Amino acid sequence: MDHPRTRNILREIVEAGIRLVTLVSDVPGAPRSAYVGIDNRVAGRTAALLMGRFLGGRTGHLAMIVGSRSYRGHEEREMGFRSVLGEEFRNLTVTSAVEINDEPDISYTATMKVLHNEPELLGIYCVGAGRSGVAKALLEAKPQRKPVFICHDLTRATRGYLVDDLLDVVIDQNARLIAEQSVIRLLGSIASSAPYLTRKFIEPRLIFKENVPVQ
Repeated sequence: MDHPRTRNILREIVEAGIRLVTLVSDVPGAPRSAYVGIDNRVAGRTAALLMGRFLGGRTGHLAMIVGSRSYRGHEEREMGFRSVLGEEFRNLTVTSAVEINDEPDISYTATMKVLHNEPELLGIYCVGAGRSGVAKALLEAKPQRKPVFICHDLTRATRGYLVDDLLDVVIDQNARLIAEQSVIRLLGSIASSAPYLTRKFIEPRLIFKENVPVQ
C-alpha cells in the first residue's frame, strides 16, 4: 500500500543497500529502482471505453467494486475510468462505488445490494480483486438483463466466467511477463549506477471468451 509507514520501510531497505523494484501497484514516494506493471490509469480508461462501447449509447447507471484505494494502482484505475466516462460517455453514471478491501464476501454483499436497488443496472467494473464475489452475486440474482461485467487479471476463475458469458472482458496485466521483467530490471539496477531506470510499462492484454490463451 502507498502509505507513509510503507514508504518509510522501503526507504530503510534501500538505505541498507538493497535494490528495490515495485510490482503491479507503484509506490513513487519510495526510492525504488524501477516499477514493473501496467499503466493503471490507462487500464481504467480502457475499461471505461470498453464499457461505453459495449453499452452502445444506452443511458443508465454503473457500479464500481473497488479493491482498496490505499493501493495506488486501484486509485489510478478508478480515476482513469471516471475520466473517460466524463469525457466520452456522459450518458453513463457511477451510482455505487464500494471499497471492499479485496474481500470476495464483501464484494458479493455489495453486488447483491446494488442489483437489488438498481434492477436496471447497466454495468459493473471490478477494479481489483473481489471479482469472484461479483460473479457469485450475478449467478444468484439472475438479473433480467445481465450488466456488462469488466474486471482485471486472467485466472482460472475468470477464464470460466468468460466462457460461461458471465464476464465480458478481462484486462490482464500478464503476470508472467511482469515476473520476467522484474528480474531483468532488478539485475539492471544492480549493474547500473543510476538510482532509477527508465520506466517501461507492461502492455495490458484484452481477453475475451474467443481469445482466452492456453496458458
